[in-house]
Amino acid sequence: MKIMFSGGGTGGHIYPALAIKEILQRKYAITSGYVGVKGGMEEKIVSRETDVEFFGVRAQGMPRSLNLKWLSFPFVNLAGISDAWSHLKNFRPNLVVTTGGFVAFPVLAAARLLGIPAVIHEQNAAMGVTNRLFAGRAEKVLLTYASAAAEDGKRVIVTGNPVRSAFLKQPTTSGRFTKRPNEFVILSVGGSGGALSLNRSCIDLVKQWLVNQPSVRLIHISGERDFEMVKNEIGELPPNYQLLPYIHEMKEAFDAADLLISRAGATILSELAVCRKPAILVPFPFATDNHQEKNARVLEELGAVKLLLDRDLNGTTLIKYITELRSSGTLAKMGEAMAKSRPADVEERILQQIGQLLHNN
Repeated sequence: MKIMFSGGGTGGHIYPALAIKEILQRKYAITSGYVGVKGGMEEKIVSRETDVEFFGVRAQGMPRSLNLKWLSFPFVNLAGISDAWSHLKNFRPNLVVTTGGFVAFPVLAAARLLGIPAVIHEQNAAMGVTNRLFAGRAEKVLLTYASAAAEDGKRVIVTGNPVRSAFLKQPTTSGRFTKRPNEFVILSVGGSGGALSLNRSCIDLVKQWLVNQPSVRLIHISGERDFEMVKNEIGELPPNYQLLPYIHEMKEAFDAADLLISRAGATILSELAVCRKPAILVPFPFATDNHQEKNARVLEELGAVKLLLDRDLNGTTLIKYITELRSSGTLAKMGEAMAKSRPADVEERILQQIGQLLHNN
């Protein structure tokens, strides 16, 4: 049985697709392919997998303002549909599973032309453009939040967002992020591409506050783009500050953390829920349909997070939020609320829904 996966642009689309692959492999003997942008983040991440064949296509996201990219946009994606059509024709999958992002557009278009059934998974509280375009004809539309679409109990189902199997393992107590007794650990993650405003605020946090807090440690995942800038701005790194460009084994850092500071992409929110971690969320203000803020507000209403808008973000506000949360005694309650934000049987729900289609092939 063959399944072609696709989704990309950010790790928030790629990792759920790989998580769904892992879920299906528990029960089915499948041969997996993955369509992504050649040379893009999809290829970089998927190339780490030993059981997936990667197929490159041309694809371009819809420009968000009037610029010259509108001239190339339709032609690049038409070429991408041709690329995807060839890959699907040669790979001959029984099913296509996509998780959004502009690279999924040519794949879903080609799958429709070839009559290959498709499953769409939507991670966010607001459905993305590509998923909206193809949801009406998909065999299954799997949702993380009920607000993304009207659930019908049969074709459109709330399953929750899957996480990589590493996040479902028991917490580790050893490794490079081993926690000292009575140490308070903060983990700042800007996502797979990094977050400039968050990184600059962490620089201020280190200089203004962390250097005088020996019982507090900051693990700062800056993203590769800003890593050298952050390192140069801080200068000599304090002993209670760990700066890293990126780590794929993020679960280790999650296990050590008492509090996270992050964007509000759906994938990291699911990882927070599985690990029962409280967070200060700073939504990316230019996300499509402002979906990150919508994600964060759902969790804020549950009492699982503190929402800090990007326009209000700086070192001073971060210090204020961290200090208040540490002294309020609410971190444990926030962690419990975060855990309840995600169904306990997400992986089983996804397996059941996609399994219905596989049994018919």
